[in-house]
Amino acid sequence: MSIIGVAPVSAELPTMDEKEWLGYFVGVKTRSFQFGFIGDGKALLRLIGDKGPLNQKLSIPVEFKIEETMPDGKTISRTINPATLESAQAATDKPKDVVIKGHVTGGIGFEVFVSEEQGGVSLGGRLLEPAALKNPTRFSIVTKIPNAYPDATAAADKKAAKALEDKTKDDKLQLNWTDGKRTKFAASEPVEAGSKEVNGPGITGVMIDFSSYKGKKILLTASPNSSIALSNATKQPLAEGFTIIWTADSAKDPGAKARLLIGVK
Repeated sequence: MSIIGVAPVSAELPTMDEKEWLGYFVGVKTRSFQFGFIGDGKALLRLIGDKGPLNQKLSIPVEFKIEETMPDGKTISRTINPATLESAQAATDKPKDVVIKGHVTGGIGFEVFVSEEQGGVSLGGRLLEPAALKNPTRFSIVTKIPNAYPDATAAADKKAAKALEDKTKDDKLQLNWTDGKRTKFAASEPVEAGSKEVNGPGITGVMIDFSSYKGKKILLTASPNSSIALSNATKQPLAEGFTIIWTADSAKDPGAKARLLIGVK
């Protein structure tokens, strides 16, 4: 069974036959992580420690989103239709410039790009025939960082709470802003991840350093003409989970060359 830990689904995309990748279209594995793209248009990143894969609850979903802003200002997140996914390339665990095409509800077409690059995974994408769309629509890649300590004893236990505090005191999130400045947040510090204080003028790089990752650091880097933004549902410690949204500036990147690089070191 694949360590990714997600049941593969039936779709039009071809899949690999190897036991480790059974049911997956694209996979990348290093000593530090395993990344897999499954047939419903979603992907998953799982960290690997010195003794094997880390707690499955720490697995990080990666989703490809198409959001349409309606005339009344409401934003609709369009759902990918797995049956429309296709690629001219074969299923592979060594992806190089793999292109996946598909449609979402409403008939909007898109492409996703996947490559193994610099010891990590390079991801990108774009809308197809954007000029034909009536409403403002954007393509984004959404990475959901889960609670870093899902099995922690309830804070009501003072001894356990103190032990967790000591264990996580050095946990942090480091951000590189588009203006060249760098900022850092303690993972235990309650913040509004979507605020100007966190996102600044835009983010080009994120480093996540949590002790539950067993010495592994997650790195996300936005290439030129793209940027990253953070969000969470409510003001809370970053260690309790947050969302990373990557988007490209289509006006500056008409050829859809911008990428999000995800790595673990």
